[in-house]
Amino acid sequence: MAARTFNACLLLGWLLVLAGGVALNVGAGLAAAGVLLIVLALLSARLAGGLYVADQPPTQREGEGA
Repeated sequence: MAARTFNACLLLGWLLVLAGGVALNVGAGLAAAGVLLIVLALLSARLAGGLYVADQPPTQREGEGA
């Protein structure tokens, strides 16, 4: 899946949660959507970081053997 498509899906899902939460209760809806946005951002960054780091060859640290 392309990164742009993945980000668009995350945004659309978050907007649906925000709209539904605000329809029930404005304060609670904004708070829940804010927490969900932070969690989604952290999880997607961790997922992307793990995927891209795994593709790179390990680097040799300075000062370690040949």
